[in-house]
Amino acid sequence: MKTLSVIAGREVRLALRNRSVVISALIFAVWFPAMTAAGIAAGAGGDVTAITGGIAAITLPVGVFMGYIFCADTFLREKRDGTIETLLCAPVSLRRLWEGKAVGITVPAYLTTLLSAVVIAVSASAITGMPIAVDPLLILHLAFVVPVWVIASAGLIGAAQLALGMRENQILGFFFIFGFIFLIVGLQGVVPGLSLATEGILAAAGVALVVLARFIAGKVTKERVVLTIP
Repeated sequence: MKTLSVIAGREVRLALRNRSVVISALIFAVWFPAMTAAGIAAGAGGDVTAITGGIAAITLPVGVFMGYIFCADTFLREKRDGTIETLLCAPVSLRRLWEGKAVGITVPAYLTTLLSAVVIAVSASAITGMPIAVDPLLILHLAFVVPVWVIASAGLIGAAQLALGMRENQILGFFFIFGFIFLIVGLQGVVPGLSLATEGILAAAGVALVVLARFIAGKVTKERVVLTIP
């Protein structure tokens, strides 16, 4: 656990020091929700429950994209500058290294996603003139489902970035993102709206993706990673 916290803490500090990534994440976290808030308010027709469901629906793909933004800086950057070779020499397994990085990426990605939720809520409230009710299901969504999907996206993409070469990563990065978004839309379509059933399905799918990512990361060897360094 101490090794995990050390690796995760290092990744959080590095992520927050990268101004270009932080600025990009903040711009997306504010601009995209502000643009979609008008659509949510118009589609809800003054229904507070519908607005709350719209907030939940938007924050999940935003969280996945945030995981991708910070993930690309962590894994690909270390391959480009050769830092990964030094890390691979550390007395820690590749799976534990992946776990620490995934957790470290999730922290800033999750915080910016929460910022997006606040922007959506404030914008929708300003447009409709109605206060946004604090729904327990929305709190459950933001406190559990969203971070699970953030770490799932960051972990799965990060495991692929460890195993694949730079060219393959550039091609597959957006395919992963679109795949996650289509999966989210499909799952939300099974049980539409903000409900306990919807949250249960999304939570189960997110946990399954985390388990899959951890399994893939455990199958990648250090030798394989070295062979993919440019």
